[in-house]
Amino acid sequence: MAAELICGPKFGSFLTTTIIPITAYATMATCMVIAASYMLGRMLSNPKLTLWSKTEIVQLFVSLASTLLIIMVVGSFCNVNMSEVAQIFGASGSGNIYDAAKGYLSDAALHAHHAITVVRYQLQGYTVLSYFNALKCEIPMGDSTGLGCFFGQGSTTMQPLGGYGTVMAALNFALNSSLMSFFTAMNFAFILMFVYRGFAFMFLPLGIFMRSMPYMRPFGSLMIAVSFSFLIVYPLMLAIFGLMSDVILKEPVDMSKYHEKAYPDHEGAEELATSMAGEAYVHDMYFGDGQDNYVGALNFAATAFIGGVFFPTVAMIAAIASVAYVARLYGDEIDLSRLTQLV
Repeated sequence: MAAELICGPKFGSFLTTTIIPITAYATMATCMVIAASYMLGRMLSNPKLTLWSKTEIVQLFVSLASTLLIIMVVGSFCNVNMSEVAQIFGASGSGNIYDAAKGYLSDAALHAHHAITVVRYQLQGYTVLSYFNALKCEIPMGDSTGLGCFFGQGSTTMQPLGGYGTVMAALNFALNSSLMSFFTAMNFAFILMFVYRGFAFMFLPLGIFMRSMPYMRPFGSLMIAVSFSFLIVYPLMLAIFGLMSDVILKEPVDMSKYHEKAYPDHEGAEELATSMAGEAYVHDMYFGDGQDNYVGALNFAATAFIGGVFFPTVAMIAAIASVAYVARLYGDEIDLSRLTQLV
């Protein structure tokens, strides 16, 4: 899907019929402004205006070279075979770099969704168990702890399984973490799809023109830096993390054991609500097939947070940081006054 968006023939047509012509128009307009400034400087015998024109000619070539470099790198990313790269590190991968970036975020979102299912299942079972009540009489009769209450004795209501409340607190935190991981991974995937649909290329013509305008070079440099960072740095970082997905997104529990039958409005829920079922019945209902694994659920939530929040955030921070550094690199003025003295 990603390859069709940014590497397919439709995107190539968009590049050749829209981006490149707009870039050519921006270059021509910039050249006309520079030429007019140069002629005006010669006519007025203004060396500062003439020197500015010479400086902007160099900056125009820098902008065009940067645009050409970005387009060439994007084409190279479309041709990289990630399966061959993954074999070098003993990992698994498929598609090109853009496919690998999208695949990692999709896998991270799916991993977080599975974590939500497992944590919610554990939380449901332990919630039911922890709310069981027991009536303890002051004077027990025989082996029964409640028979003495029929003779007017005092009694105490207890929650013998209330200790599961500590497990519930941890599972509630894990559920919130898994939900955040899922929505964060989906948010980063949306940003990536926005990039793949070509919005970053629209900054290139604007950057070429604005970099040669008086007092607007930092803004034009920012436009080119945004294109560079989101077309190259952001997907590259995600593709690198995708090489580690076999370890990062490894599911610590068997998902086939977790189903929806134990939840309300499903099989067994009505029987549980109308019967005198005890701890053993509820435990078998939720955890009878080896699903009693709240430690595994917490582990699942932790891996979902690392894969869905931590690594995508690192990729975004790297992209934003590269915007700042690249813009600073392009934004510096070239002092040609010393260079012209050497001629």
